[in-house]
Amino acid sequence: MSGPLRVAVTRAAGRVDTLATRLTAAGVQVYEVPLTRIVRLDPAPLHDALRALGDTRWMLLTSVNAVEVLADAVAATGTADAVQDCWFAVVGEVTARAAEAHGWRADVVPSQYKAEELLDALATRSDVRGTGVLYPCAAGARDVLPDGLRTLGARVHVIHTYESVPDPDGQRLLARLLAAGDLDLVTVAAPSAVDALAEALPPERAAQVALASIGPVTSKAARQAGFRVVLEASPFTVEGLARSIVDWRGAGR
Repeated sequence: MSGPLRVAVTRAAGRVDTLATRLTAAGVQVYEVPLTRIVRLDPAPLHDALRALGDTRWMLLTSVNAVEVLADAVAATGTADAVQDCWFAVVGEVTARAAEAHGWRADVVPSQYKAEELLDALATRSDVRGTGVLYPCAAGARDVLPDGLRTLGARVHVIHTYESVPDPDGQRLLARLLAAGDLDLVTVAAPSAVDALAEALPPERAAQVALASIGPVTSKAARQAGFRVVLEASPFTVEGLARSIVDWRGAGR
Protein backbone atom coordinates (compact mmCIF):
# COMPACT_ATOMS: atom_id res chain seq x y z
CA MET A 1 0.00 0.00 0.00
CA SER A 2 1.60 3.29 -1.09
CA GLY A 3 1.19 6.33 1.12
CA PRO A 4 -0.30 6.34 4.62
CA LEU A 5 -3.34 4.25 5.41
CA ARG A 6 -6.42 6.50 5.54
CA VAL A 7 -8.84 5.52 8.30
CA ALA A 8 -12.09 7.02 9.53
CA VAL A 9 -12.59 6.67 13.28
CA THR A 10 -16.32 6.86 13.88
CA ARG A 11 -16.72 6.56 17.65
CA ALA A 12 -19.28 8.75 19.37
CA ALA A 13 -18.46 12.42 19.81
CA GLY A 14 -17.58 13.84 23.19
CA ARG A 15 -14.97 11.27 24.24
CA VAL A 16 -11.20 11.30 24.17
CA ASP A 17 -10.56 8.80 21.42
CA THR A 18 -7.57 6.62 22.19
CA LEU A 19 -8.09 4.77 18.91
CA ALA A 20 -7.43 7.93 16.91
CA THR A 21 -4.44 8.75 19.10
CA ARG A 22 -2.89 5.30 18.74
CA LEU A 23 -3.41 5.17 14.98
CA THR A 24 -1.97 8.64 14.46
CA ALA A 25 1.11 7.68 16.47
CA ALA A 26 1.53 4.66 14.17
CA GLY A 27 1.60 6.86 11.07
CA VAL A 28 -2.00 6.34 10.00
CA GLN A 29 -3.86 9.27 8.46
CA VAL A 30 -6.89 9.53 10.72
CA TYR A 31 -10.19 11.25 10.02
CA GLU A 32 -12.26 11.60 13.19
CA VAL A 33 -15.84 11.38 11.97
CA PRO A 34 -18.30 10.55 14.78
CA LEU A 35 -21.28 8.69 13.36
CA THR A 36 -23.17 8.68 16.65
CA ARG A 37 -23.53 10.71 19.81
CA ILE A 38 -24.53 9.67 23.31
CA VAL A 39 -27.78 11.02 24.73
CA ARG A 40 -28.65 10.45 28.36
CA LEU A 41 -32.15 9.32 29.21
CA ASP A 42 -34.36 10.28 32.15
CA PRO A 43 -32.24 9.69 35.29
CA ALA A 44 -35.24 9.22 37.61
CA PRO A 45 -35.50 5.40 37.26
CA LEU A 46 -31.83 4.96 38.16
CA HIS A 47 -32.12 7.43 41.03
CA ASP A 48 -35.11 5.51 42.38
CA ALA A 49 -33.27 2.20 42.08
CA LEU A 50 -30.24 3.54 43.95
CA ARG A 51 -32.38 4.87 46.78
CA ALA A 52 -33.98 1.43 47.13
CA LEU A 53 -31.01 -0.89 46.67
CA GLY A 54 -32.18 -3.26 49.39
CA ASP A 55 -30.56 -6.64 48.76
CA THR A 56 -28.98 -5.61 45.47
CA ARG A 57 -25.43 -6.91 45.69
CA TRP A 58 -24.12 -6.58 42.13
CA MET A 59 -23.56 -3.67 39.78
CA LEU A 60 -23.23 -4.70 36.14
CA LEU A 61 -21.32 -2.25 33.91
CA THR A 62 -20.56 -2.87 30.25
CA SER A 63 -19.27 0.53 29.08
CA VAL A 64 -17.56 3.68 30.25
CA ASN A 65 -20.78 5.56 29.49
CA ALA A 66 -22.62 3.37 31.99
CA VAL A 67 -19.94 4.04 34.61
CA GLU A 68 -20.24 7.80 34.20
CA VAL A 69 -24.04 7.75 34.28
CA LEU A 70 -23.94 5.66 37.46
CA ALA A 71 -21.38 7.95 39.07
CA ASP A 72 -23.52 11.01 38.41
CA ALA A 73 -26.61 9.24 39.75
CA VAL A 74 -24.78 8.15 42.91
CA ALA A 75 -23.65 11.74 43.52
CA ALA A 76 -27.16 13.08 42.92
CA THR A 77 -28.79 10.59 45.31
CA GLY A 78 -26.16 10.50 48.05
CA THR A 79 -25.91 6.72 47.86
CA ALA A 80 -22.12 6.38 47.68
CA ASP A 81 -21.83 4.21 50.79
CA ALA A 82 -24.52 1.77 49.67
CA VAL A 83 -23.03 1.42 46.21
CA GLN A 84 -19.54 1.02 47.64
CA ASP A 85 -20.77 -2.12 49.41
CA CYS A 86 -21.79 -3.74 46.11
CA TRP A 87 -19.74 -6.07 43.96
CA PHE A 88 -18.93 -4.89 40.45
CA ALA A 89 -18.90 -6.99 37.30
CA VAL A 90 -17.60 -5.17 34.22
CA VAL A 91 -16.80 -5.85 30.57
CA GLY A 92 -13.31 -4.74 29.63
CA GLU A 93 -10.27 -3.23 31.29
CA VAL A 94 -11.18 0.29 30.14
CA THR A 95 -14.54 0.03 31.88
CA ALA A 96 -12.80 -1.43 34.94
CA ARG A 97 -10.39 1.50 35.07
CA ALA A 98 -13.28 3.96 34.75
CA ALA A 99 -15.07 2.25 37.65
CA GLU A 100 -11.92 2.26 39.76
CA ALA A 101 -11.50 5.99 39.13
CA HIS A 102 -14.72 6.40 41.12
CA GLY A 103 -13.52 4.12 43.89
CA TRP A 104 -15.34 0.98 42.69
CA ARG A 105 -13.20 -2.13 42.50
CA ALA A 106 -14.03 -4.43 39.61
CA ASP A 107 -14.59 -7.84 41.20
CA VAL A 108 -15.22 -9.68 37.91
CA VAL A 109 -13.53 -8.76 34.63
CA PRO A 110 -13.56 -11.52 31.98
CA SER A 111 -10.47 -12.21 29.91
CA GLN A 112 -12.50 -11.82 26.71
CA TYR A 113 -14.40 -8.56 26.41
CA LYS A 114 -17.85 -9.91 25.59
CA ALA A 115 -21.12 -10.14 27.47
CA GLU A 116 -21.06 -13.92 27.06
CA GLU A 117 -17.68 -14.14 28.76
CA LEU A 118 -18.87 -12.01 31.67
CA LEU A 119 -21.88 -14.25 32.07
CA ASP A 120 -19.64 -17.34 32.07
CA ALA A 121 -17.43 -15.75 34.74
CA LEU A 122 -20.42 -14.97 36.94
CA ALA A 123 -21.78 -18.49 36.48
CA THR A 124 -18.72 -19.88 38.30
CA ARG A 125 -19.51 -17.91 41.47
CA SER A 126 -21.65 -18.94 44.40
CA ASP A 127 -22.77 -15.39 45.28
CA VAL A 128 -25.00 -14.65 42.28
CA ARG A 129 -28.04 -16.87 42.83
CA GLY A 130 -30.69 -15.16 44.90
CA THR A 131 -29.05 -11.74 44.76
CA GLY A 132 -30.17 -8.50 43.16
CA VAL A 133 -28.30 -7.09 40.17
CA LEU A 134 -28.55 -3.50 38.94
CA TYR A 135 -27.76 -3.14 35.24
CA PRO A 136 -27.66 0.47 33.95
CA CYS A 137 -27.14 0.18 30.23
CA ALA A 138 -27.79 1.59 26.78
CA ALA A 139 -31.22 1.47 25.23
CA GLY A 140 -31.19 -1.44 22.81
CA ALA A 141 -28.53 -3.39 24.72
CA ARG A 142 -28.62 -7.13 24.09
CA ASP A 143 -30.48 -9.35 26.54
CA VAL A 144 -27.62 -11.83 26.90
CA LEU A 145 -26.61 -10.69 30.37
CA PRO A 146 -29.98 -10.11 32.05
CA ASP A 147 -31.50 -13.26 30.59
CA GLY A 148 -28.47 -15.34 31.50
CA LEU A 149 -28.29 -13.97 35.03
CA ARG A 150 -31.98 -14.68 35.59
CA THR A 151 -31.32 -18.25 34.51
CA LEU A 152 -28.60 -18.35 37.18
CA GLY A 153 -31.17 -17.30 39.76
CA ALA A 154 -30.39 -13.58 40.07
CA ARG A 155 -32.97 -10.82 40.15
CA VAL A 156 -31.91 -8.34 37.48
CA HIS A 157 -33.11 -4.73 37.31
CA VAL A 158 -32.36 -3.37 33.83
CA ILE A 159 -32.43 0.42 33.51
CA HIS A 160 -31.84 2.11 30.17
CA THR A 161 -29.79 5.17 31.05
CA TYR A 162 -28.49 6.40 27.70
CA GLU A 163 -28.80 5.81 23.99
CA SER A 164 -26.61 6.17 20.93
CA VAL A 165 -28.22 8.25 18.19
CA PRO A 166 -26.97 9.12 14.68
CA ASP A 167 -24.84 12.23 14.24
CA PRO A 168 -26.08 13.80 10.98
CA ASP A 169 -22.97 15.96 10.50
CA GLY A 170 -20.71 12.93 10.81
CA GLN A 171 -22.90 10.90 8.50
CA ARG A 172 -22.73 13.57 5.78
CA LEU A 173 -18.97 14.02 6.15
CA LEU A 174 -18.26 10.31 5.97
CA ALA A 175 -20.44 9.91 2.91
CA ARG A 176 -18.46 12.69 1.19
CA LEU A 177 -15.09 11.17 2.13
CA LEU A 178 -16.13 7.78 0.79
CA ALA A 179 -17.55 9.25 -2.41
CA ALA A 180 -14.27 11.10 -3.00
CA GLY A 181 -12.21 7.94 -2.48
CA ASP A 182 -10.39 9.47 0.49
CA LEU A 183 -10.69 6.48 2.83
CA ASP A 184 -9.15 3.02 2.87
CA LEU A 185 -10.87 1.80 6.01
CA VAL A 186 -13.76 2.75 8.30
CA THR A 187 -13.80 1.66 11.92
CA VAL A 188 -16.98 0.62 13.71
CA ALA A 189 -17.07 0.07 17.46
CA ALA A 190 -20.75 -0.76 17.99
CA PRO A 191 -23.80 -1.93 16.05
CA SER A 192 -25.21 1.60 16.42
CA ALA A 193 -22.28 2.91 14.36
CA VAL A 194 -23.04 0.31 11.69
CA ASP A 195 -26.67 1.44 11.61
CA ALA A 196 -25.65 5.09 11.28
CA LEU A 197 -23.22 4.26 8.48
CA ALA A 198 -25.82 2.23 6.60
CA GLU A 199 -28.28 5.11 6.94
CA ALA A 200 -25.72 7.52 5.47
CA LEU A 201 -25.03 5.55 2.27
CA PRO A 202 -27.01 4.21 -0.66
CA PRO A 203 -27.55 0.46 -0.10
CA GLU A 204 -25.49 -0.46 -3.16
CA ARG A 205 -22.42 1.26 -1.69
CA ALA A 206 -22.21 -0.91 1.43
CA ALA A 207 -20.26 -3.75 -0.19
CA GLN A 208 -17.65 -1.26 -1.42
CA VAL A 209 -16.76 -0.04 2.09
CA ALA A 210 -14.00 -1.87 3.99
CA LEU A 211 -14.74 -1.99 7.71
CA ALA A 212 -12.55 -2.62 10.74
CA SER A 213 -14.73 -3.97 13.55
CA ILE A 214 -14.13 -4.00 17.29
CA GLY A 215 -15.67 -7.44 17.82
CA PRO A 216 -17.98 -10.22 16.69
CA VAL A 217 -21.27 -8.57 17.65
CA THR A 218 -20.41 -5.48 15.62
CA SER A 219 -19.02 -7.60 12.79
CA LYS A 220 -22.25 -9.58 12.59
CA ALA A 221 -24.29 -6.37 12.40
CA ALA A 222 -21.99 -5.04 9.67
CA ARG A 223 -22.21 -8.15 7.52
CA GLN A 224 -25.97 -8.28 7.89
CA ALA A 225 -26.06 -4.69 6.61
CA GLY A 226 -24.04 -5.69 3.55
CA PHE A 227 -20.66 -4.25 4.55
CA ARG A 228 -17.31 -5.93 3.97
CA VAL A 229 -15.52 -6.59 7.29
CA VAL A 230 -11.84 -6.89 6.45
CA LEU A 231 -10.54 -7.16 10.00
CA GLU A 232 -11.73 -7.66 13.55
CA ALA A 233 -9.95 -6.50 16.68
CA SER A 234 -8.00 -9.03 18.73
CA PRO A 235 -8.65 -8.70 21.61
CA PHE A 236 -12.02 -6.96 21.32
CA THR A 237 -10.81 -3.60 22.66
CA VAL A 238 -9.86 -0.20 21.29
CA GLU A 239 -6.20 -1.11 21.80
CA GLY A 240 -6.73 -4.41 20.03
CA LEU A 241 -8.45 -2.66 17.14
CA ALA A 242 -5.57 -0.22 16.76
CA ARG A 243 -3.01 -3.04 16.70
CA SER A 244 -5.07 -5.06 14.23
CA ILE A 245 -5.31 -2.08 11.87
CA VAL A 246 -1.56 -1.47 12.02
CA ASP A 247 -0.88 -5.17 11.40
CA TRP A 248 -3.33 -5.15 8.49
CA ARG A 249 -1.51 -2.22 6.93
CA GLY A 250 1.83 -3.95 7.49
CA ALA A 251 0.57 -6.97 5.59
CA GLY A 252 0.14 -4.70 2.57
CA ARG A 253 -3.61 -5.05 2.31
